[in-house]
Amino acid sequence: MYRYNFGKGVVTLKKYEKIALALQEWIQEQMIRQDRRNWDEKGIRLPAVRTVAKQYQCSISTVIRAYEWLEHRHLVYAIPQSGYYAVQNGTGAQDMDWQEPLDFASAAPDPRVFPYADFRHCMDLAMRQKQDELFLYGTQQGLPSLIALLQKQFADYQVFAGAEQFFITSGVQQALAALALMTFPGGKTKVMVELPTYHNMPTLLESLRVPIAGVRRTLVEGLDWDSLERQFAEGDIKFFYVMPRFQNPIGTSMTAVEKKRLLRLAQRYDVYLVEDDYLADLEDSARQDPLWSYDTHERVIYLKSYSKILFPGLRIGVTVLPSALVSGFGLYKRMLDIDTSVLSQAALEVYIHSGMFAHHRKTIRSRYASRMQVVHEQLATHPDFAPFRDAPRTGGEHTVLPLPLGMPVSTLISRLENRGILADTTERYYPSGMVERGREPGIETMLRLNISNVPKQRIEEGMQKIREEISRLQLKSQREGME
Repeated sequence: MYRYNFGKGVVTLKKYEKIALALQEWIQEQMIRQDRRNWDEKGIRLPAVRTVAKQYQCSISTVIRAYEWLEHRHLVYAIPQSGYYAVQNGTGAQDMDWQEPLDFASAAPDPRVFPYADFRHCMDLAMRQKQDELFLYGTQQGLPSLIALLQKQFADYQVFAGAEQFFITSGVQQALAALALMTFPGGKTKVMVELPTYHNMPTLLESLRVPIAGVRRTLVEGLDWDSLERQFAEGDIKFFYVMPRFQNPIGTSMTAVEKKRLLRLAQRYDVYLVEDDYLADLEDSARQDPLWSYDTHERVIYLKSYSKILFPGLRIGVTVLPSALVSGFGLYKRMLDIDTSVLSQAALEVYIHSGMFAHHRKTIRSRYASRMQVVHEQLATHPDFAPFRDAPRTGGEHTVLPLPLGMPVSTLISRLENRGILADTTERYYPSGMVERGREPGIETMLRLNISNVPKQRIEEGMQKIREEISRLQLKSQREGME
Protein backbone atom coordinates (compact mmCIF):
# COMPACT_ATOMS: atom_id res chain seq x y z
CA MET A 1 0.00 0.00 0.00
CA TYR A 2 1.33 3.46 -0.88
CA ARG A 3 1.50 6.36 1.53
CA TYR A 4 1.33 9.71 -0.26
CA ASN A 5 2.58 12.80 1.52
CA PHE A 6 0.57 15.75 0.25
CA GLY A 7 1.52 18.85 2.16
CA LYS A 8 2.96 18.24 5.63
CA GLY A 9 2.94 14.78 7.11
CA VAL A 10 1.23 11.62 5.93
CA VAL A 11 -2.37 11.95 4.85
CA THR A 12 -4.75 9.32 6.28
CA LEU A 13 -6.42 7.76 3.28
CA LYS A 14 -10.12 7.12 3.16
CA LYS A 15 -11.35 3.54 2.76
CA TYR A 16 -12.17 3.91 -0.95
CA GLU A 17 -8.75 5.47 -1.62
CA LYS A 18 -6.97 2.56 0.07
CA ILE A 19 -8.99 0.12 -2.05
CA ALA A 20 -8.28 2.10 -5.22
CA LEU A 21 -4.52 2.13 -4.59
CA ALA A 22 -4.56 -1.59 -3.79
CA LEU A 23 -6.37 -2.24 -7.07
CA GLN A 24 -3.87 -0.08 -8.93
CA GLU A 25 -1.04 -2.18 -7.49
CA TRP A 26 -2.90 -5.36 -8.44
CA ILE A 27 -3.22 -4.15 -12.05
CA GLN A 28 0.51 -3.44 -12.25
CA GLU A 29 1.30 -6.91 -10.92
CA GLN A 30 -0.94 -8.50 -13.55
CA MET A 31 0.85 -6.58 -16.30
CA ILE A 32 4.34 -7.39 -15.05
CA ARG A 33 3.69 -11.08 -14.37
CA GLN A 34 1.69 -11.59 -17.56
CA ASP A 35 -0.90 -13.55 -15.53
CA ARG A 36 -3.48 -14.43 -18.20
CA ARG A 37 -6.10 -15.75 -15.79
CA ASN A 38 -7.68 -12.31 -15.41
CA TRP A 39 -7.41 -11.38 -19.10
CA ASP A 40 -9.97 -11.72 -21.85
CA GLU A 41 -10.25 -10.30 -25.36
CA LYS A 42 -10.78 -6.79 -23.92
CA GLY A 43 -7.72 -6.87 -21.66
CA ILE A 44 -7.31 -7.15 -17.89
CA ARG A 45 -10.68 -7.47 -16.18
CA LEU A 46 -10.86 -6.18 -12.62
CA PRO A 47 -12.61 -8.16 -9.86
CA ALA A 48 -16.37 -7.70 -9.58
CA VAL A 49 -17.62 -4.99 -7.24
CA ARG A 50 -19.25 -7.50 -4.89
CA THR A 51 -16.03 -9.55 -4.72
CA VAL A 52 -14.00 -6.51 -3.70
CA ALA A 53 -16.63 -5.43 -1.17
CA LYS A 54 -16.47 -8.87 0.45
CA GLN A 55 -12.67 -8.87 0.46
CA TYR A 56 -12.38 -5.47 2.14
CA GLN A 57 -15.51 -5.86 4.29
CA CYS A 58 -17.08 -2.67 3.08
CA SER A 59 -20.19 -1.52 1.26
CA ILE A 60 -20.69 -1.85 -2.48
CA SER A 61 -20.96 1.95 -2.72
CA THR A 62 -17.45 2.28 -1.25
CA VAL A 63 -16.05 -0.06 -3.90
CA ILE A 64 -17.89 1.79 -6.66
CA ARG A 65 -16.37 5.01 -5.41
CA ALA A 66 -12.91 3.36 -5.56
CA TYR A 67 -13.52 2.34 -9.18
CA GLU A 68 -14.72 5.85 -9.98
CA TRP A 69 -11.49 7.19 -8.42
CA LEU A 70 -9.48 4.95 -10.77
CA GLU A 71 -11.67 5.81 -13.74
CA HIS A 72 -11.30 9.54 -13.12
CA ARG A 73 -7.53 9.06 -13.33
CA HIS A 74 -7.81 7.10 -16.58
CA LEU A 75 -6.51 3.92 -14.98
CA VAL A 76 -9.63 1.84 -15.62
CA TYR A 77 -12.69 2.08 -17.85
CA ALA A 78 -16.16 0.58 -17.56
CA ILE A 79 -17.92 -1.59 -20.15
CA PRO A 80 -21.70 -1.83 -19.63
CA GLN A 81 -22.89 -5.33 -18.69
CA SER A 82 -19.26 -6.49 -18.53
CA GLY A 83 -17.38 -4.73 -15.74
CA TYR A 84 -14.22 -2.67 -15.29
CA TYR A 85 -11.02 -3.10 -17.32
CA ALA A 86 -7.51 -1.72 -16.89
CA VAL A 87 -6.25 0.97 -19.20
CA GLN A 88 -3.11 -0.59 -20.72
CA ASN A 89 0.06 1.39 -19.98
CA GLY A 90 2.64 -0.29 -22.16
CA THR A 91 2.91 -3.76 -20.66
CA GLY A 92 0.90 -6.87 -21.22
CA ALA A 93 -1.40 -7.27 -24.21
CA GLN A 94 -0.23 -4.17 -26.05
CA ASP A 95 3.36 -5.40 -25.99
CA MET A 96 2.45 -8.88 -27.20
CA ASP A 97 0.14 -7.60 -29.94
CA TRP A 98 2.53 -4.83 -31.06
CA GLN A 99 2.00 -4.09 -34.75
CA GLU A 100 4.13 -0.96 -35.20
CA PRO A 101 7.78 -1.01 -36.42
CA LEU A 102 10.30 -1.99 -33.76
CA ASP A 103 11.80 1.40 -32.98
CA PHE A 104 15.40 1.00 -31.80
CA ALA A 105 16.13 4.56 -32.99
CA SER A 106 14.00 6.71 -30.69
CA ALA A 107 15.56 7.86 -27.43
CA ALA A 108 12.32 9.32 -26.09
CA PRO A 109 10.68 7.60 -23.12
CA ASP A 110 7.91 5.12 -23.89
CA PRO A 111 4.67 7.17 -24.21
CA ARG A 112 2.66 4.13 -23.13
CA VAL A 113 4.03 4.45 -19.60
CA PHE A 114 3.82 8.22 -19.21
CA PRO A 115 2.17 8.89 -15.81
CA TYR A 116 -0.68 10.86 -17.39
CA ALA A 117 -3.28 10.29 -14.69
CA ASP A 118 -0.98 10.80 -11.72
CA PHE A 119 0.57 13.94 -13.14
CA ARG A 120 -2.83 15.37 -14.07
CA HIS A 121 -3.84 14.82 -10.46
CA CYS A 122 -0.68 16.67 -9.36
CA MET A 123 -1.51 19.53 -11.73
CA ASP A 124 -4.94 19.84 -10.11
CA LEU A 125 -3.41 19.87 -6.63
CA ALA A 126 -0.79 22.41 -7.71
CA MET A 127 -3.52 24.70 -9.05
CA ARG A 128 -5.25 24.57 -5.67
CA GLN A 129 -2.20 24.73 -3.41
CA LYS A 130 -0.12 27.28 -5.35
CA GLN A 131 -2.83 29.48 -6.84
CA ASP A 132 -1.34 32.63 -5.32
CA GLU A 133 1.99 31.98 -7.08
CA LEU A 134 1.02 30.40 -10.40
CA PHE A 135 -0.11 33.51 -12.22
CA LEU A 136 2.80 35.74 -11.27
CA TYR A 137 6.36 35.84 -12.58
CA GLY A 138 8.48 33.34 -10.72
CA THR A 139 11.88 33.78 -9.18
CA GLN A 140 15.07 33.72 -11.22
CA GLN A 141 16.20 30.42 -9.69
CA GLY A 142 12.84 28.68 -9.67
CA LEU A 143 10.08 27.84 -7.21
CA PRO A 144 11.75 28.01 -3.77
CA SER A 145 9.70 25.14 -2.34
CA LEU A 146 10.67 22.91 -5.29
CA ILE A 147 14.34 23.79 -4.90
CA ALA A 148 14.19 22.87 -1.21
CA LEU A 149 12.67 19.51 -2.18
CA LEU A 150 15.26 18.95 -4.93
CA GLN A 151 18.06 19.54 -2.45
CA LYS A 152 16.83 16.49 -0.54
CA GLN A 153 16.20 14.42 -3.67
CA PHE A 154 19.62 15.23 -5.16
CA ALA A 155 21.29 14.04 -1.96
CA ASP A 156 20.11 10.58 -3.01
CA TYR A 157 22.09 11.09 -6.24
CA GLN A 158 25.15 12.09 -4.13
CA VAL A 159 24.81 15.73 -5.22
CA PHE A 160 25.05 17.96 -2.15
CA ALA A 161 24.72 21.71 -2.66
CA GLY A 162 23.17 24.82 -1.13
CA ALA A 163 19.79 26.11 -2.30
CA GLU A 164 21.49 29.16 -3.82
CA GLN A 165 23.35 26.85 -6.26
CA PHE A 166 20.17 25.38 -7.81
CA PHE A 167 18.44 26.73 -10.92
CA ILE A 168 15.29 25.32 -12.52
CA THR A 169 15.51 25.68 -16.30
CA SER A 170 13.25 25.11 -19.29
CA GLY A 171 14.90 21.78 -20.01
CA VAL A 172 18.63 21.09 -19.96
CA GLN A 173 18.90 22.64 -23.43
CA GLN A 174 18.30 26.09 -21.95
CA ALA A 175 20.99 25.53 -19.34
CA LEU A 176 23.46 24.54 -22.05
CA ALA A 177 22.64 27.69 -24.04
CA ALA A 178 23.18 29.92 -21.00
CA LEU A 179 26.46 28.20 -20.15
CA ALA A 180 27.70 28.47 -23.74
CA LEU A 181 26.91 32.20 -23.91
CA MET A 182 28.02 33.39 -20.48
CA THR A 183 31.50 34.59 -19.65
CA PHE A 184 33.49 32.25 -17.42
CA PRO A 185 36.25 33.26 -15.00
CA GLY A 186 39.46 33.62 -16.99
CA GLY A 187 37.72 34.71 -20.19
CA LYS A 188 38.18 31.43 -22.08
CA THR A 189 35.99 30.90 -25.15
CA LYS A 190 36.01 27.29 -26.42
CA VAL A 191 33.66 24.51 -25.43
CA MET A 192 34.99 20.96 -25.63
CA VAL A 193 32.69 18.03 -26.40
CA GLU A 194 33.21 14.28 -26.54
CA LEU A 195 33.37 12.64 -29.95
CA PRO A 196 30.74 11.36 -30.38
CA THR A 197 28.44 13.49 -28.21
CA TYR A 198 24.78 14.41 -27.64
CA HIS A 199 23.68 15.29 -31.18
CA ASN A 200 22.00 18.60 -30.30
CA MET A 201 25.07 20.03 -28.54
CA PRO A 202 27.22 20.74 -31.63
CA THR A 203 24.22 22.26 -33.40
CA LEU A 204 23.57 24.51 -30.41
CA LEU A 205 27.17 25.68 -30.20
CA GLU A 206 27.42 26.27 -33.94
CA SER A 207 24.20 28.32 -33.96
CA LEU A 208 25.49 30.45 -31.07
CA ARG A 209 28.86 30.87 -32.83
CA VAL A 210 30.73 29.35 -29.92
CA PRO A 211 34.05 27.74 -30.97
CA ILE A 212 34.13 23.95 -30.49
CA ALA A 213 36.92 21.56 -29.57
CA GLY A 214 36.58 17.79 -29.49
CA VAL A 215 38.14 14.77 -27.83
CA ARG A 216 37.49 11.16 -28.77
CA ARG A 217 35.76 8.72 -26.47
CA THR A 218 35.92 5.14 -27.69
CA LEU A 219 34.33 1.91 -26.55
CA VAL A 220 37.57 0.24 -25.47
CA GLU A 221 39.90 3.03 -24.39
CA GLY A 222 37.43 5.67 -23.23
CA LEU A 223 38.65 9.25 -23.43
CA ASP A 224 41.77 10.10 -25.41
CA TRP A 225 43.59 11.40 -22.34
CA ASP A 226 46.67 12.67 -24.21
CA SER A 227 44.56 14.80 -26.54
CA LEU A 228 42.39 15.97 -23.64
CA GLU A 229 45.32 17.19 -21.56
CA ARG A 230 47.04 18.80 -24.55
CA GLN A 231 43.92 20.83 -25.38
CA PHE A 232 43.32 21.73 -21.73
CA ALA A 233 46.93 22.94 -21.51
CA GLU A 234 46.56 25.16 -24.58
CA GLY A 235 44.49 27.39 -22.34
CA ASP A 236 41.26 28.30 -24.15
CA ILE A 237 38.76 25.61 -23.00
CA LYS A 238 36.19 27.20 -20.70
CA PHE A 239 34.25 23.99 -20.11
CA PHE A 240 34.18 20.35 -21.18
CA TYR A 241 30.68 18.96 -21.79
CA VAL A 242 30.79 15.33 -20.68
CA MET A 243 28.41 12.43 -19.90
CA PRO A 244 30.20 10.24 -17.34
CA ARG A 245 27.14 8.00 -16.91
CA PHE A 246 25.56 6.07 -19.86
CA GLN A 247 27.28 8.26 -22.44
CA ASN A 248 25.11 9.23 -25.39
CA PRO A 249 25.42 7.62 -27.91
CA ILE A 250 27.83 4.83 -26.91
CA GLY A 251 26.23 3.99 -23.56
CA THR A 252 29.37 3.37 -21.49
CA SER A 253 30.12 4.88 -18.06
CA MET A 254 33.35 6.21 -16.60
CA THR A 255 35.01 4.45 -13.68
CA ALA A 256 35.72 6.23 -10.40
CA VAL A 257 39.42 6.31 -11.37
CA GLU A 258 38.61 8.05 -14.67
CA LYS A 259 36.37 10.61 -12.95
CA LYS A 260 39.08 11.51 -10.45
CA ARG A 261 41.65 11.79 -13.24
CA LEU A 262 39.38 14.13 -15.18
CA LEU A 263 38.85 16.31 -12.11
CA ARG A 264 42.59 16.57 -11.47
CA LEU A 265 43.15 17.77 -15.04
CA ALA A 266 40.28 20.26 -14.80
CA GLN A 267 41.73 21.71 -11.62
CA ARG A 268 45.27 21.84 -13.00
CA TYR A 269 44.29 23.68 -16.19
CA ASP A 270 41.40 25.78 -14.83
CA VAL A 271 38.67 24.09 -16.90
CA TYR A 272 35.06 23.61 -15.77
CA LEU A 273 33.25 20.31 -16.37
CA VAL A 274 29.59 20.30 -17.39
CA GLU A 275 28.24 16.93 -16.26
CA ASP A 276 25.06 15.92 -18.10
CA ASP A 277 23.60 13.22 -15.86
CA TYR A 278 20.53 12.71 -18.03
CA LEU A 279 20.00 9.05 -17.07
CA ALA A 280 20.75 9.28 -13.35
CA ASP A 281 17.34 7.77 -12.55
CA LEU A 282 18.18 4.55 -14.40
CA GLU A 283 21.34 3.80 -12.43
CA ASP A 284 21.11 0.58 -10.41
CA SER A 285 24.72 0.40 -9.20
CA ALA A 286 25.45 1.88 -5.79
CA ARG A 287 29.09 2.32 -6.84
CA GLN A 288 28.34 4.68 -9.73
CA ASP A 289 28.37 8.18 -8.24
CA PRO A 290 28.27 11.34 -10.36
CA LEU A 291 31.34 13.39 -11.15
CA TRP A 292 29.98 16.07 -8.80
CA SER A 293 30.43 13.79 -5.78
CA TYR A 294 34.20 13.62 -6.33
CA ASP A 295 34.67 17.37 -6.87
CA THR A 296 36.51 19.16 -4.07
CA HIS A 297 37.45 22.35 -5.97
CA GLU A 298 34.08 23.43 -7.45
CA ARG A 299 34.92 22.56 -11.05
CA VAL A 300 31.69 20.66 -11.87
CA ILE A 301 28.38 22.02 -13.17
CA TYR A 302 25.71 19.34 -12.70
CA LEU A 303 22.75 18.99 -15.10
CA LYS A 304 19.73 16.75 -14.68
CA SER A 305 16.63 16.36 -16.83
CA TYR A 306 13.20 14.93 -16.00
CA SER A 307 12.42 14.28 -19.67
CA LYS A 308 13.75 10.71 -19.73
CA ILE A 309 11.97 9.51 -16.62
CA LEU A 310 8.64 11.36 -17.04
CA PHE A 311 7.91 12.91 -20.45
CA PRO A 312 9.77 15.32 -22.77
CA GLY A 313 6.97 17.89 -22.82
CA LEU A 314 7.45 18.69 -19.13
CA ARG A 315 10.51 20.82 -20.04
CA ILE A 316 11.99 20.89 -16.57
CA GLY A 317 15.74 20.71 -16.08
CA VAL A 318 17.91 21.36 -13.04
CA THR A 319 21.34 23.00 -12.97
CA VAL A 320 23.58 22.92 -9.90
CA LEU A 321 26.44 25.41 -10.12
CA PRO A 322 29.72 26.20 -8.39
CA SER A 323 29.30 29.37 -6.35
CA ALA A 324 31.52 31.43 -8.69
CA LEU A 325 29.12 30.89 -11.62
CA VAL A 326 25.77 31.50 -9.92
CA SER A 327 25.49 35.23 -10.62
CA GLY A 328 26.49 35.06 -14.30
CA PHE A 329 24.27 32.07 -15.01
CA GLY A 330 21.28 33.79 -13.41
CA LEU A 331 21.65 36.83 -15.68
CA TYR A 332 21.71 34.74 -18.87
CA LYS A 333 18.85 32.49 -17.76
CA ARG A 334 16.65 35.49 -17.06
CA MET A 335 17.56 36.94 -20.46
CA LEU A 336 16.49 33.70 -22.16
CA ASP A 337 13.09 33.15 -20.53
CA ILE A 338 12.53 35.39 -17.44
CA ASP A 339 11.41 32.28 -15.55
CA THR A 340 10.48 28.63 -16.07
CA SER A 341 6.81 27.60 -16.06
CA VAL A 342 5.65 27.89 -12.45
CA LEU A 343 2.75 25.49 -13.05
CA SER A 344 5.08 22.75 -14.30
CA GLN A 345 7.38 23.34 -11.34
CA ALA A 346 4.50 23.21 -8.86
CA ALA A 347 3.13 20.00 -10.38
CA LEU A 348 6.57 18.38 -10.28
CA GLU A 349 6.90 19.41 -6.64
CA VAL A 350 3.63 17.68 -5.76
CA TYR A 351 4.62 14.64 -7.83
CA ILE A 352 7.96 14.24 -6.03
CA HIS A 353 6.67 15.13 -2.56
CA SER A 354 3.77 12.68 -2.77
CA GLY A 355 6.01 9.69 -3.44
CA MET A 356 4.60 9.18 -6.94
CA PHE A 357 7.93 10.05 -8.58
CA ALA A 358 9.85 7.47 -6.53
CA HIS A 359 7.29 4.80 -7.43
CA HIS A 360 7.31 5.71 -11.13
CA ARG A 361 11.12 5.78 -11.22
CA LYS A 362 11.25 2.31 -9.69
CA THR A 363 8.79 1.03 -12.31
CA ILE A 364 10.69 2.54 -15.25
CA ARG A 365 14.09 1.42 -13.94
CA SER A 366 12.82 -2.15 -13.58
CA ARG A 367 11.16 -2.03 -17.00
CA TYR A 368 14.27 -0.82 -18.82
CA ALA A 369 16.60 -3.11 -16.88
CA SER A 370 14.57 -6.16 -17.91
CA ARG A 371 14.74 -5.06 -21.56
CA MET A 372 18.49 -4.47 -21.41
CA GLN A 373 18.86 -7.93 -19.90
CA VAL A 374 17.25 -9.38 -23.01
CA VAL A 375 19.68 -7.35 -25.14
CA HIS A 376 22.63 -8.75 -23.19
CA GLU A 377 21.31 -12.29 -23.57
CA GLN A 378 21.06 -11.83 -27.31
CA LEU A 379 24.57 -10.39 -27.53
CA ALA A 380 25.88 -13.45 -25.68
CA THR A 381 24.01 -15.86 -27.94
CA HIS A 382 26.29 -15.12 -30.92
CA PRO A 383 29.85 -14.70 -29.55
CA ASP A 384 31.41 -15.23 -32.98
CA PHE A 385 29.48 -12.35 -34.52
CA ALA A 386 31.84 -9.38 -34.06
CA PRO A 387 29.25 -6.56 -33.67
CA PHE A 388 27.55 -8.55 -30.87
CA ARG A 389 30.82 -9.69 -29.31
CA ASP A 390 32.27 -6.16 -29.18
CA ALA A 391 29.10 -4.35 -28.08
CA PRO A 392 29.34 -2.86 -24.56
CA ARG A 393 27.12 -4.48 -21.93
CA THR A 394 25.63 -1.24 -20.64
CA GLY A 395 22.77 -0.33 -18.37
CA GLY A 396 20.48 2.61 -18.97
CA GLU A 397 18.50 2.44 -22.17
CA HIS A 398 20.91 1.91 -25.07
CA THR A 399 24.01 0.24 -26.40
CA VAL A 400 25.89 0.25 -29.71
CA LEU A 401 27.02 -2.35 -32.24
CA PRO A 402 30.44 -1.56 -33.81
CA LEU A 403 30.07 -2.06 -37.55
CA PRO A 404 32.71 -3.56 -39.87
CA LEU A 405 34.85 -1.18 -41.90
CA GLY A 406 33.27 -0.37 -45.24
CA MET A 407 29.78 -1.29 -44.11
CA PRO A 408 27.28 0.66 -46.31
CA VAL A 409 25.41 2.24 -43.42
CA SER A 410 22.62 3.83 -45.44
CA THR A 411 21.93 0.50 -47.16
CA LEU A 412 21.81 -1.25 -43.78
CA ILE A 413 19.35 1.26 -42.34
CA SER A 414 17.15 0.96 -45.45
CA ARG A 415 17.13 -2.84 -45.33
CA LEU A 416 16.24 -2.84 -41.66
CA GLU A 417 13.41 -0.40 -42.25
CA ASN A 418 12.03 -2.70 -44.96
CA ARG A 419 11.92 -5.44 -42.33
CA GLY A 420 10.12 -3.29 -39.77
CA ILE A 421 13.19 -2.20 -37.78
CA LEU A 422 14.02 1.45 -37.13
CA ALA A 423 17.66 1.99 -36.16
CA ASP A 424 20.12 4.85 -35.88
CA THR A 425 23.87 5.17 -36.39
CA THR A 426 26.35 7.31 -34.46
CA GLU A 427 27.29 9.44 -37.48
CA ARG A 428 25.07 12.38 -36.54
CA TYR A 429 26.64 12.55 -33.07
CA TYR A 430 29.72 14.32 -34.43
CA PRO A 431 30.02 18.08 -35.11
CA SER A 432 29.73 18.91 -38.81
CA GLY A 433 33.11 19.48 -40.41
CA MET A 434 35.11 18.36 -37.38
CA VAL A 435 35.75 14.86 -38.70
CA GLU A 436 35.12 12.99 -41.91
CA ARG A 437 32.65 10.66 -40.30
CA GLY A 438 33.50 7.01 -40.29
CA ARG A 439 36.73 7.45 -42.27
CA GLU A 440 39.28 9.14 -40.05
CA PRO A 441 41.26 6.57 -38.02
CA GLY A 442 39.77 6.13 -34.54
CA ILE A 443 36.27 7.26 -35.50
CA GLU A 444 33.96 4.30 -35.02
CA THR A 445 30.87 3.66 -37.12
CA MET A 446 28.27 2.09 -34.86
CA LEU A 447 24.61 1.14 -34.85
CA ARG A 448 22.89 2.69 -31.84
CA LEU A 449 20.15 0.54 -30.27
CA ASN A 450 17.73 2.15 -27.82
CA ILE A 451 15.21 -0.06 -25.99
CA SER A 452 12.86 2.55 -24.49
CA ASN A 453 10.27 2.08 -27.25
CA VAL A 454 10.71 -1.61 -28.07
CA PRO A 455 8.45 -4.18 -26.34
CA LYS A 456 10.49 -6.63 -24.28
CA GLN A 457 8.87 -9.61 -26.02
CA ARG A 458 10.04 -8.35 -29.44
CA ILE A 459 13.68 -7.46 -28.68
CA GLU A 460 14.98 -10.92 -29.60
CA GLU A 461 13.17 -10.78 -32.95
CA GLY A 462 14.53 -7.31 -33.68
CA MET A 463 18.12 -8.15 -32.85
CA GLN A 464 17.94 -11.32 -34.92
CA LYS A 465 16.90 -9.29 -37.96
CA ILE A 466 19.68 -6.78 -37.31
CA ARG A 467 22.26 -9.58 -37.14
CA GLU A 468 20.94 -11.13 -40.34
CA GLU A 469 21.13 -7.88 -42.33
CA ILE A 470 24.64 -7.01 -41.14
CA SER A 471 25.80 -10.54 -42.00
CA ARG A 472 24.23 -10.39 -45.47
CA LEU A 473 25.93 -7.09 -46.25
CA GLN A 474 29.26 -8.46 -44.99
CA LEU A 475 28.90 -11.53 -47.20
CA LYS A 476 27.97 -9.39 -50.18
CA SER A 477 31.03 -7.17 -49.61
CA GLN A 478 33.28 -10.24 -49.40
CA ARG A 479 31.92 -11.65 -52.65
CA GLU A 480 32.37 -8.35 -54.46
CA GLY A 481 35.97 -8.18 -53.17
CA MET A 482 36.73 -11.60 -54.64
CA GLU A 483 35.47 -10.71 -58.12
